[in-house]
Amino acid sequence: MSDRQLNSIRRKPRGLRTERRLVELAKHPGTNELPELMDLVHITSAGRGRRIITAEKIETRRCNVFDRELVYAFVARPAYRFPDGNEKSEQINRFPVVFVISPRNLEEPHHIYPMDTGAAVKGVYGSAVDPEVYLEEYELDPDLNATLLHIAWAFGSKAAYFDGHLKTGLANTLPHWESAVRGWIKIATLPAEGSNRPDDRASAIEIAYRSNIALRDNVRLIILPQQLLEDPRGSNTQLIAALKSLKLEIKCYDWRPNETPDSFMADITTIVRRHLEDTGQL
Repeated sequence: MSDRQLNSIRRKPRGLRTERRLVELAKHPGTNELPELMDLVHITSAGRGRRIITAEKIETRRCNVFDRELVYAFVARPAYRFPDGNEKSEQINRFPVVFVISPRNLEEPHHIYPMDTGAAVKGVYGSAVDPEVYLEEYELDPDLNATLLHIAWAFGSKAAYFDGHLKTGLANTLPHWESAVRGWIKIATLPAEGSNRPDDRASAIEIAYRSNIALRDNVRLIILPQQLLEDPRGSNTQLIAALKSLKLEIKCYDWRPNETPDSFMADITTIVRRHLEDTGQL
């Protein structure tokens, strides 16, 4: 058995009751809910992103973790990573396109977790994982206000959450029998510690929806490679026309061939941060 299989977070067996202590701690009277919801970030490949723009909706896809059709996003952070994100390519369709979504008009979430569940079951978080804690024990309430409570309890501010900086000494406030909560804190501090560095998926809040998300009235910003729209050899008139019809804000990053998709995440993160700052969310 590989190290990743040994360190994967398991789904709970059918019929087993589990407690969600992260939810209860975030509801402690000492936790003050932060004001205002934060935008969501959905990342996909440029190839699929072009089809989304043409269809004017982000469609559900089969989730292998929960075995159902879902749309995934992270609260505020561009945290998703492609499976081949560290592999160089000259094909622009392999590189990121980002949809920044207002959650206000969306249906109630199917689930909310304080980490990337796909990475969790694949063993990305390594030896930080407590093998006796099931995935469902980390789940938050499927309510957008639960994200604000969790951020307030674990990070203290939205800016600290965006940067992945947990409150100092948070684990020291908890007894050792709080296995799920202490386990999550261990996972969430991996990027800060530099240990097994899985990237910021470890503490990004994941939200899943059961229905397609229409771009109109929901998406506030699209981030894509500049060269997907135009390069010295011409303009992508069809995609440009589709984007103009949506009347959404567009930001671009300067793509280069034979780089990795991951190499552009810093540029994308900077664009998302500026959007959140300009809209008063950070």
